[in-house]
Amino acid sequence: MTMLLRFAIALAVSLMAFVVADAPIAEPLNRPAENPFVPRRNPLESHMDEWRGALRLSGEQERLFSAFAQQLHALVRDRDAAIVAAAIDRNRDIAPRDPGAPLRARADRLSRHVENLRALADAESSFFASLSDEQRRIADHVLPRDVLGAHDLFRRRGMRPDRNG
Repeated sequence: MTMLLRFAIALAVSLMAFVVADAPIAEPLNRPAENPFVPRRNPLESHMDEWRGALRLSGEQERLFSAFAQQLHALVRDRDAAIVAAAIDRNRDIAPRDPGAPLRARADRLSRHVENLRALADAESSFFASLSDEQRRIADHVLPRDVLGAHDLFRRRGMRPDRNG
């Protein structure tokens, strides 16, 4: 009888611990679940849509904004590829046959980055020149001061482009 009583108490305590330790629901139940097999939307795309909607662009401004967005995408893509290439170079075990090769590769990556920055600056200047005074005031509130604040703006904090941490 005491064995059965001990078993019942242990069962009741474990059930109570399970109920109490269950995490509270922090999300609304009517929100659809995210499908892990469907890729998430790029945060840069979300920001671009917000900017486009807030500025209410005309036809020519939309064309200039698309050129600006395309240059920004190219810059972010090349920057992420450069980070991955630098990590690969850093983690290479074998000594290079040419000691200057890693420096030349880095110089090539930096020169591509400079070219992309210049193209982005040209596209950004032509886009902002086309904005009206009202749109510029809205842009001051909506757009970040530095569109290259890529670590906070374009990807999740802590996630590297090479997906290694």
